[in-house]
Amino acid sequence: MGPSLVLTPMATTDTDFVARLAADERVTAFIGDGSTWSHEYTAQRVEHALSDPAISWFIARRQNSPVGLFTATERGQATEIGYWIDPEYWGQGLAKAVVGEGLSQLQESGRSAFIARVDDANIASLKVLVRYGFIAQAKEGPGLITLTLAMPTVQMPPAS
Repeated sequence: MGPSLVLTPMATTDTDFVARLAADERVTAFIGDGSTWSHEYTAQRVEHALSDPAISWFIARRQNSPVGLFTATERGQATEIGYWIDPEYWGQGLAKAVVGEGLSQLQESGRSAFIARVDDANIASLKVLVRYGFIAQAKEGPGLITLTLAMPTVQMPPAS
């Protein structure tokens, strides 16, 4: 995959990068109704994410260049995760790296139950999540699958 990937908390200075992703129909194809977002709408979403303590957005960077977005939203008993990868970097294993780093950071902050909602046509995303142990739990409306992942909060002793 090349140089290591880091996730940094999103700042308002990242709005243009997020807006570029949100304006790309390849990125938004499986988000909501599949429509791209205007720069104004993206700026509103960024501001909301920065001001709501239940929402954490992170910019994935490689060699200090933004390559993706990782999101974490508190949903009652679980944290819903999501991610976008810049199409320029597709096919380089970044989705797997972003999800892995995101889950690691969330676990370090004490979170242990996760959900993800994925369009059933988004095979690549489903494969990434299944690799990390997510399990399909429910189908919501046409095409949307909810997956869950529970991580142990206490290290279990090996079975005898």
